[in-house]
Amino acid sequence: MNIAFVGCGGMAAQYLGVYRDLDWVHVLCCVDADADSAARAADTFTHRKPMATTEFSAALAPKVDAVIINTPNSLHAVQAIAAMEAGKHVLLQKPVASNLADAAAIARADASTSMTVGLYMSYFDQPLIHDLRDMVKQKRLGDVVHCYARLMHRGGLMWSKDALAGKRSWRGSLEETGGGCFIQLAVHYIHIFEWITGATVVKATGMTNKLHCTGLEGEDLACALLELDSGVMITLDTAWCADGEELAIHGTGGRAVYRGNRWLSLSSASGPFEGRVIRYTGGVSEAFGGPVGEEQTQEVNPPAFDDIHNPLNQHVAFLEAARDGRSAPVSIASGVWDMRVVTAVYQAANKGQTVELL
Repeated sequence: MNIAFVGCGGMAAQYLGVYRDLDWVHVLCCVDADADSAARAADTFTHRKPMATTEFSAALAPKVDAVIINTPNSLHAVQAIAAMEAGKHVLLQKPVASNLADAAAIARADASTSMTVGLYMSYFDQPLIHDLRDMVKQKRLGDVVHCYARLMHRGGLMWSKDALAGKRSWRGSLEETGGGCFIQLAVHYIHIFEWITGATVVKATGMTNKLHCTGLEGEDLACALLELDSGVMITLDTAWCADGEELAIHGTGGRAVYRGNRWLSLSSASGPFEGRVIRYTGGVSEAFGGPVGEEQTQEVNPPAFDDIHNPLNQHVAFLEAARDGRSAPVSIASGVWDMRVVTAVYQAANKGQTVELL
């Protein structure tokens, strides 16, 4: 399969190795607006070195089978639609676009093509996320009542400092990103929690602020409260001016809390559970409200983004789906819905009220 890799900086450099290490994949060109970034990406290939170019048209060449798009959000629509119209498979970095209109345009193009078109959601690489879904489906945590996620890093402080010094980043532009930390970070957990619970967001409210990243146009702090059609509540906290990461699922029969992409604390009144990475031995005691599972902590480290031997690697899964004529693991339509939720949170923050989605 012949690949055009478009957008070579940032996170893209973390998973470029997938395209280097699969022996049935050949990267024909590395495309980036920055010539040095394209050249660095091409230099990672020791066998059949790709062409490095700043011209997106190279990705539409007849020999290209699939276009991997890792560019700023505002470029997603024009690039993805052009690739689909040229008869290419397309894998698009999240979020789908910088605004709902562009996201809808991508979805319409997807509906009219027979090619495999999908969205890259990096957290689906992690076996733990799949184990947690299995536990929820099997009611190992009882009935889920609340989900929580905190995803924060201090990158905004760096981008703000650069912008104030005259070195602008696309992440600091409302036009190019569609917002600030929330659109970039929260889409992960909006998608994950709906997928894990099998429920849909029906109401959203939230608040945003810009506390420390004055060189950026979007917010550097955002908090959202979402209600699912099942009645489950979701709390999401995101920031670009502080750091920390946590995922938590609380149910009537247990809880799972994953902190810092390393430590999982698990309690289940349903007994032992063994998954892809979870090893819970069980143990129950009586407490206020009924039986309580013994709390156990284990270390769970995520796989590398470029690990081709990880059976859940989303780039490999997409390439295999495109090769075999199957649908992408994560659909564009699901990403458009994520954008609807993000947009609802921004509307709620601007109006100071709850927004209903359904």
